[in-house]
Amino acid sequence: MLVVVVPVDAGSQEIASTGPASHTLMSLALPGLGQHQQRRSTKWIFAGLEVAAWAMYVERRSAGAALRNDYRDFAWQEGRLHAGTRVDGNFDYYETLSKWNRSGAFDRDAGQSGLQPEEAPETFNGTIWLRAQGIFLGGGGQLGDPGFAQALAYYEERAYQTGFLWDWSGSTAGRERLAELISDSDSRFRQATTVVGVVIANHLVSAVDAFLASRGIASPASIDFAPRREFAGLGWSARLSVRFGLGGCRGCGGAGTPGDFGGPSGE
Repeated sequence: MLVVVVPVDAGSQEIASTGPASHTLMSLALPGLGQHQQRRSTKWIFAGLEVAAWAMYVERRSAGAALRNDYRDFAWQEGRLHAGTRVDGNFDYYETLSKWNRSGAFDRDAGQSGLQPEEAPETFNGTIWLRAQGIFLGGGGQLGDPGFAQALAYYEERAYQTGFLWDWSGSTAGRERLAELISDSDSRFRQATTVVGVVIANHLVSAVDAFLASRGIASPASIDFAPRREFAGLGWSARLSVRFGLGGCRGCGGAGTPGDFGGPSGE
């Protein structure tokens, strides 16, 4: 566990004449600025954490975007059926592609007039048509039956059309690799979101520290980082604590409370 302790300088009482409000707002806007006006060396801790956090945010976002491009390329090269110009789908599309071996056809007999939905139940599109039949046709039906038009509209809206079909037959390892790339990308984006929480907490702690220092109140603040085991793998958490005078509490933001910020590491 890494603990960054931010003590109030003994000489901070000399700076109270400018008033706590201005220093508080300065540090709330830019961590360390209020401490700079108070001529306290703790400004470097808050400013350093701010810079490091934003650098990590940019890096995690960039890593997530790069992995997203990787899994889109991989899906196109290894699993998708090429039918015209490549068009990338949304996140839900690639998650579905990583869970189903085959999409099935969109129109199983393009030679006939109208749309002939996929019927194979082991395919994604076939499952969508079975669901549509269950909802609107009571489990069966054909053209002309009451509810058939609604079932067909349901299918058209949810089934994947020709440009988005795929087939992993004989390449289960490829589908599993796609799932890994998607998970890695999503993990990086979630880590970036976690860092935003740390940035917000840094602004708040810096503001509280500047306010108390302006009042001449000793208020050690700590930022604790610790690893933790999560479902997706090894993760980490950041806990920010402020002790107010002699009667305050330390660690009020324990795990699972608003003071705790954490996320999976993706390692």
